[in-house]
Amino acid sequence: MSRVIHVASKEEWQSRLAESRSFGGKAVIADFTAKWCGPCQRIAPIYDKLSLENPELTFLKVDVDELQDVAAECGVSAMPTFMGFFNGERVEVVVGADMQKINALIMTLNTKVGAGSGQKLGGNEASAEDSAEARRARMLAAAEARNKAV
Repeated sequence: MSRVIHVASKEEWQSRLAESRSFGGKAVIADFTAKWCGPCQRIAPIYDKLSLENPELTFLKVDVDELQDVAAECGVSAMPTFMGFFNGERVEVVVGADMQKINALIMTLNTKVGAGSGQKLGGNEASAEDSAEARRARMLAAAEARNKAV
């Protein structure tokens, strides 16, 4: 099983990036791949597993032959290429099937997702607990909304 979303059109690509701007910032990782690319095919099951291990991220797969305009727009010149986006903006690019760099990209995206909207200075422990509870509630609501969208 996998949580990877195969992007079928330029409109869907744009919609997924637009969706990442909602819910106070959402992280997306995209795998630009091709059926004829050996390294792409070898890393595909690992990418699927990563999607299950990181449910707070949205995992996309873009076939560069089917969506040449999206690949060109993103500046993809080699496969596989992995791009991380947060809040609709590109964060980092990994070219090649380098698991160490892919894991670092996922860690970066997870850090951004977990960062929240910041903390207020001062206050007391009760207000800090209230903030943590409110943040947890927002994160759960965002996760539920993501699951309904998929």
